[in-house]
Amino acid sequence: MTVPVARLGNTEVCVHVTFLLAAFVLAISGYAFHLVVFLGSLLFHELGHIMAASWMGAEVAKVVVWPFGAMAKIERTWQLSPTAEGFVAFMGPFNSGILLALTAALQAGVFKTRGIDLAVEYPLLALLQSVNLYLFAVNVLPCLPLDGGRIARSRLALKIGYVDASAKMSRFGLYCGVSLTLAGAVCSLVRASCLPILITGVVIWWGAHEEREDTTSRNVMDLLTRSDRLQHKKAIPVEEIMVLADARVKDVVGKLRPSRYNVILVAGRQMRVMGRVSEATLLEAFYKGEVNRTMKDLIG
Repeated sequence: MTVPVARLGNTEVCVHVTFLLAAFVLAISGYAFHLVVFLGSLLFHELGHIMAASWMGAEVAKVVVWPFGAMAKIERTWQLSPTAEGFVAFMGPFNSGILLALTAALQAGVFKTRGIDLAVEYPLLALLQSVNLYLFAVNVLPCLPLDGGRIARSRLALKIGYVDASAKMSRFGLYCGVSLTLAGAVCSLVRASCLPILITGVVIWWGAHEEREDTTSRNVMDLLTRSDRLQHKKAIPVEEIMVLADARVKDVVGKLRPSRYNVILVAGRQMRVMGRVSEATLLEAFYKGEVNRTMKDLIG
C-alpha cells in the first residue's frame, strides 16, 4: 500500500506504508534529520531517472519510496530503445555518484587537511556520504531489479530479446538476493553492522521475483499500446526477425522489441523463407491463448 505525498513535474512521489512506519520510529528516536538526508539522497537518485526518461521521450509516472530504497515506474516503455533504457538506468547511480564525489572531495580537500573528523564534527555530512556510497554500490550490481541489471538487460536484449534478457537478469537477481541474504544473516550473528547486507539481499530477491513475474505481460502490453506512438510520430522503425517454422507463439513473443514494429520471417530447415507473419497476427494468437501454435500454422 502506497501513499502519494508530492509531485516532481509529471511524476507522482509515493511512500510505502513500511517507510511511514520506519520514519515514525526514526523521528521519535531523535533521528529526524538523518531521515531527511536519506530521503533527499533517494529522491536525487530517482531524479536522475526522471530527467533521463524525459530526455528520451518517455516519463516516470510514479516513484515509490521504501524503507531501504525507491523504485521508479516508467510509463510507455515502448518509447525506449534498449540503449535509451540503459541510459535512463545509468543516470540514477550517476546522480548518487555526484553526491558521493562532492562529499569525498570536501573530506579530502577541506576537513582532512584541517584535521577534522567528518563523522564526529559533521555526522549528517558523513551520513550523506555513506548513503550515497550505498546507493551507488548496490545499484551497479548487474541484476534486476537494480539499475545495473537494467543496464545489462539493455545490452543483452539486443541479442536475445527483451523478455529472455529480463528472465536471465531476474534469475541472476534471485541468486544475488539469496546469496546476500545468507551472507548478511551469517555475518549479523557476529557483527550487527552487517544487518544492511541482510536487508539488501531480501529486497533484491523480492524485486527480482516481481520482475520475473511481470516481464512478459508488461512487454506484450507495451507492444499492444504502440499505436499511440504511431499516431503521434506518424512513423516507427520496422525490424525483421527470422524464426523456424516450428517455433511456437510463446517463444517468438519473447523475441520482440517494444521499440520496433516486428515482422516475422518464417523459414524452413534450409533457411528458405516460407512466408511472413505480422506482429498483429502473432499477438492476436498470444491473447487467444494459442501460445503453442507454430509459425507455420499462422502462415496458413
